[in-house]
Amino acid sequence: MAQQPNVEITAAEQPRPVPHPGVAVKWRSDKPGMPDGPDGTPGGGFYGTTGPDPGWGVKLVNNAELPDDDPDLREVLIGLVLARAAALGRAPVLEDLEVALILCGYDEDPPEWVVERRQRWLGAAPHEQRSGASAVAEVEKVNLIMDPNRLRYALRHSR
Repeated sequence: MAQQPNVEITAAEQPRPVPHPGVAVKWRSDKPGMPDGPDGTPGGGFYGTTGPDPGWGVKLVNNAELPDDDPDLREVLIGLVLARAAALGRAPVLEDLEVALILCGYDEDPPEWVVERRQRWLGAAPHEQRSGASAVAEVEKVNLIMDPNRLRYALRHSR
C-alpha cells in the first residue's frame, strides 16, 4: 500500500537494519525451586505423576450421572480417574470412571469392606489438598489398572 501524502514518516518509524534491542539470551533462574525447562518440573511424591489432559477426567466425572450426589464422592472419583489414566499413560476415558465406581463400591452386590472403605475415603475427602489422595494412596496399582470385569472378580474374591 502506498504512503499517504499527508502522513510523514520519521526516522524512528523506518525499518531498522539490525534488531534493536538485540536478540534475547537464554534465561536461567538462579533461584532454587524455579523450573527452567520441562526437566525442572517437579514430579512424584506430593506432586504425583500427572497424566495427559486431567481436565477431561474432571469433565467426565462432573458430567456423569453418579449414584450419589455427594460432592466428596466427586472428589474421590476424580482422584481415582486421574490416577488410573496416569498409570496407563493416557488421557482419561469412561472406563476409568467405571473402575473408580467399582473401587468405591458402586457396583452390584459389593463386598462390605469396599463400602466401609468408601465411607472412610468420603470422610477424608474434605481435608485433602488433592482430590481423592487417600483413595489413590490406598488402592494398589494392580487393582487400579485392572479391566473392570477382572476388578469385580478380584474384589469379590479377596479378603
